[in-house]
Amino acid sequence: MIVTTTDGIAGRVTEEALGVVRGTAVWTRRVIKNSAGGIRQFQVTTLADLDRGLNEAKEAASRTLVAQAEKLGADAVVGLRLDVVEMSNGVFCVNAAGTAVKTVKLPQFVPVMPASPAPDMEADMDFDMSFLAARPAYAGSLLRH
Repeated sequence: MIVTTTDGIAGRVTEEALGVVRGTAVWTRRVIKNSAGGIRQFQVTTLADLDRGLNEAKEAASRTLVAQAEKLGADAVVGLRLDVVEMSNGVFCVNAAGTAVKTVKLPQFVPVMPASPAPDMEADMDFDMSFLAARPAYAGSLLRH
């Protein structure tokens, strides 16, 4: 599964957009509660702990997003967006959203017209057409080349 923040994938053409997929994960610092249900104290965490915890939450949200995309039959997710929101003191919510798509791999090369035209065409042409390249178009493709 290819997951990218860009709108397209180099070397591939989007054949079909299958829909928006999402994933959410919540991460919190350690909280110690008392018997009355109130918060007694927060465990002190370092910046490294916060970084590790948020990265774990991002990975969990991304796994959920990829699982939804696979259920739709996608082979890629484009336009990925990750949002991290602090819901309260030490409670973070990570949202991942993107578009599940089916893609087709482009050929390794694109055929180019010969640099010099055929002899019978020389009289009709006064410019070089070598800049025109034959590009394949795929049926049902959203993106045409």
